[in-house]
Amino acid sequence: MKHNLKLQIDYDLNFILIGIRSEIQDYQFAYFLNKSHFFSFHRMKTDVTYILNNKKIYFSAFEYVNAEQKRTTFLIKNKTTYESPIDLSRSLFSESIGNAAFLIPELKEFDYLIKMVGIWKKEEFEELIKFLRTMNNVEPELNINLNRIKSINNLVF
Repeated sequence: MKHNLKLQIDYDLNFILIGIRSEIQDYQFAYFLNKSHFFSFHRMKTDVTYILNNKKIYFSAFEYVNAEQKRTTFLIKNKTTYESPIDLSRSLFSESIGNAAFLIPELKEFDYLIKMVGIWKKEEFEELIKFLRTMNNVEPELNINLNRIKSINNLVF
């Protein structure tokens, strides 16, 4: 007798996600965020990775753990570039091609994602948004519906 079993994974979507448009380098952005009283980001020991076209792609990530308030915040680069070698038999050039990859492809318009896990008071969150909006070269987006993101498992770590 044949049995069909399906594995269904339900992810805990109990976090806030803020999308950021900015051309600032990741380490500079973390530095500027650390100037606020909200964060004290440190580079994670391992980058966020996933495999795309049989190639391991790396996304830089920073973490801030606030044990006192029982919350963790991540600053994750959503966009990265990687090189693909060119097939020399089909090309005039002997260089590689730079390709863009996104951790969350549904959110291609964002360079960074801030994942906020834990409880944030409304006043704190509003103050954080005001701070983000005062930063030069930074455009925050708040209304990201997590249920519409198909690749949400890329944010589970």
